[in-house]
Amino acid sequence: MTQKRWKLVPPVAQEDVEQLASAIHVNPYLAQILVQRGIKSFEAAKAFFRPSWEHLHDPWIMKGMDKALEKLHEVMENKGMIRFYGDYDVDGTTSVSMMWYHFKRHLGYENVDVYIPDRYKEGYGISMQGIDHALDSGVELMVALDCGIKAKKELSYAAMKGLPVIVCDHHNPGEHLPPALAILNPKQSDCPYPFKELSGCGVGFKLITALNQSLGLEQTGLREALQFVAVSTCADIVEMQGENRILTSLGLAELNRNPLPGFKALMSEYSNISQWRVSDVVFQIAPKINAAGRMAHGFGAVQLLCSEEVDEETLNRTKEILAQNKDRQSLDKSITEEALQLLEGPEEQKKLSTVVAGEDWHKGVVGIVASRLIEKVYRPTVVLTKHNNKLTGSARSVEGFDLYAALSTCSDLFESFGGHRHAAGLTFDPKHLEAFKTRFEEAVAQSWPEENRQATQYIDLESPPQHWTGKSFAVLDQMEPFGPKNLRPVFKSGPQRIYPNSARILKEQHLKFVLEHPNAEGEFLEAIAFGLGSLESALNNGASFEMAYSLEQNEWNGLKRLQIFVKDLVILAN
Repeated sequence: MTQKRWKLVPPVAQEDVEQLASAIHVNPYLAQILVQRGIKSFEAAKAFFRPSWEHLHDPWIMKGMDKALEKLHEVMENKGMIRFYGDYDVDGTTSVSMMWYHFKRHLGYENVDVYIPDRYKEGYGISMQGIDHALDSGVELMVALDCGIKAKKELSYAAMKGLPVIVCDHHNPGEHLPPALAILNPKQSDCPYPFKELSGCGVGFKLITALNQSLGLEQTGLREALQFVAVSTCADIVEMQGENRILTSLGLAELNRNPLPGFKALMSEYSNISQWRVSDVVFQIAPKINAAGRMAHGFGAVQLLCSEEVDEETLNRTKEILAQNKDRQSLDKSITEEALQLLEGPEEQKKLSTVVAGEDWHKGVVGIVASRLIEKVYRPTVVLTKHNNKLTGSARSVEGFDLYAALSTCSDLFESFGGHRHAAGLTFDPKHLEAFKTRFEEAVAQSWPEENRQATQYIDLESPPQHWTGKSFAVLDQMEPFGPKNLRPVFKSGPQRIYPNSARILKEQHLKFVLEHPNAEGEFLEAIAFGLGSLESALNNGASFEMAYSLEQNEWNGLKRLQIFVKDLVILAN
């Protein structure tokens, strides 16, 4: 685990804390956490704790919506073929599945199909091959989801061939927009839509919301559609505030109440989870959906997500995707180990960036490997592999660093490149590898301030774990769904010790222990600390420590217990 610096969230006005605590009847600790997140009044707290449909923005505000709906109506009236084109990741596959499911099941429009590009033959985004396939298939309108905003060459080709395309994307636009029939992307500089951080599936949801309204159907089918939006929003790690928080909250409620068949089949593998949350989606559902596109073809995930019942075919598709995910895990582990070996030399250890390339690394897992490397060596990271005589790969960022901007300084070296400040994909000729390493290192050195070069663990407030009980956690838990801009609160403890000899190692690297003193309800709290197994001996020998921690509820065999989730731990000098 990377050594972190602890940083307390800036203090807030005590007057605001006291007023909010009184207004909503919570203790000052909870009130302080809410005020830190900009919630200072009863009305703001009500909107935060009770997200509702009424808080969603009017979809017609989004630039391009009128033009997109006009074309959809024209094609549907003529019963023309509509194709939903999406990428092979969770956001892309949930987007096209949502559209297919909504048009077929709720609008009764049968003349639709789905196209997912082959990760290995076509790469990310809209491809020439995909456009040719649409033309050969008689497609009269293509709706691109979670992609297309940078596809200037491809959409120029589509326009020349007479194929109209509606782009529903959420990635950063380039300087020049592609010649699409309509572009729905709140990040366009002149788009008045007030919330800019929707997922790709979220943008697609706004399209079908407006379509429903234009057809006089209001919310018909939209509650089911929200399940796709919630999964995409959780998996794509977009901001969990504003409209994203509303969509995710409503979507998770639907997912827990009556999951669609494809989700139900995936969720059935986890009988111990009675209430699905963001973390469950991120760590249990999303990797399985992603595995199809990483190890085989993303269309396999779409077939599962579009299942109309949990029948034998659906269960077989689920088993296939679970097997693909196991293969992905094995490759992820082995390639990460190889990549770490490349970083062992003294010259590499001096660098501020990581760029590693393998001859035969699996293209489907390089993004995961990049994230794994950052856990070990905290710096902006690019992982590349050889494919079709090109180097292609994924980049991942660290907190406070604009990866997209840094890579843009090297864009003249790339054949293709796209993404945002946190993650990106790129392809270029191997002859440019050394030049890219040099220039990317320079860009990182110039734009990554020294004070940000150590991983930071932000602390919401100082509070001993014994302060927390099941009752106070129940209020804290209502701050779900958690994610960027609404992270699960983190606390700092004073000196602690473990209950004698309670520390034990799990799976060779993780640590589990029980705290020495019980909480106010007399419960001895159990803690889990991933990657800190090396501290077992020190803790069992009576060492005192401070920890940064969050609170979770551990559920096993129907029993729920408050659990400490250790974010970082520091042994104190005796």
